[in-house]
This record gives sequence, structure tokens and C-alpha cells, in this order.
Amino acid sequence: MAEILPSIFGANLMALKNEITFLEAQGFRTLHLDMMDGSLVPNIAFGPDHVSVIKKNTAMKVDVHLMVSAPEKIIDKVIAAGVDMISIHYEATIHHIDILQRIRKAGIKAGIVYNPSTPLSSLKYLLGYVDYVLLMSINPGHWGQRFLELTFERVQEVRDIIGNKNIAIEIDGGVNAEIATRLREAGVSLIVVGGDLFNGDKMENAARLNAAIAE
Repeated sequence: MAEILPSIFGANLMALKNEITFLEAQGFRTLHLDMMDGSLVPNIAFGPDHVSVIKKNTAMKVDVHLMVSAPEKIIDKVIAAGVDMISIHYEATIHHIDILQRIRKAGIKAGIVYNPSTPLSSLKYLLGYVDYVLLMSINPGHWGQRFLELTFERVQEVRDIIGNKNIAIEIDGGVNAEIATRLREAGVSLIVVGGDLFNGDKMENAARLNAAIAE
């Protein structure tokens, strides 16, 4: 069953508490939160302390997408924030297995992230250490981009590598309701949505997105 994960970076940050309350009321179960350091990607957003405060003030699970260089330097602080899911970029470190093991040891789901042009050949060596694979469907760090259609080919490649292992696929970037339906049909279970949810009539957008993933 597919799930929409609202990306908090697309919300009104001046009214974040109200935005989170709205998301809970619409039945969303997991909040996607990008941590950006201005190095791996151009933007800077949220630190472990901010993440901790958000986690303590929502009933939703929190999925942290670490868009930072050398995540091994910050991972213990993110783990201490008490979140439910943490993913690291394959491109950001050479210590993938160590970091993923540290995340899982804390009882948190661990994910590996691949940028659109990063080969997926390394994934077969990480299958024993991840609970989900996050595929970027835009070039990370630049908002307002169009969804890359090559993502569907990469979803199939990940499915072939995973086989029958219980590993979820997550997609992040440029997703709207129509694309969400196609992703669900392609076997994606975690679908991150930002602008298509928060821009315009949020109530109408939420209903449309939830309908898009209905089985």
C-alpha cells in the first residue's frame, strides 16, 4: 500500500505548527523532513534541534532525509532526536554501512538515497543494511523542478535488485497526483510530495493526493 509523505519544506514555515496540525487532520501518517547543509545541496534547512522539536510536537512519524556531506559527523545527533526513519545520500560518504548500522541499532529505519544520475550498482551490497531506498526524481537542492521520467526505469531497476526482500522504495521530487498514481502502480510505497500539496487549496490537494494512491 502506498503512502503520501508531506515534505515539510514545502509548507508555510511561518505557521509550521498549524501546517502539521492540518496534515494530521488529513490522515497523513509520516512527515518528510529535509536536513540540508549548503554543501551537498545549495540550500540550508533544519538542524537536529529543530528536528527534535518537530518530532515532539506531532503524532506523525518523522522521516529525515539527510542531504548533508559526511553524515557520519551528525548522525548521532539526528538519532538522538528520536525520529522514525533516516536516509543518507550514497554520494555523501564512503562510510555507508557503518552509518546504516548505527541507525538500525537505534531502532530506526535506515535508507539509502541515490541522485538521478548515480548508478544503482552499489545497492546490491547494501541490501542487508537498509529498510528502504530513496530515489531522487529531481536534481536535489533546486525546487520547482519537473519530475524526471527516467525515475520509472530506475524504480524497476531497484525492484530487480531488491527481489523479494522486504525493502521499500521511496520517491522524492516533483510529484503530483497523477505521478503519484503511476508510482503506486510501479510498486513505490513511499511518495514524497511538497508543492503539489501545499500550493493552493491544501484541503483539495490533500484529498486529490490521497485519492491518487487509493487501491
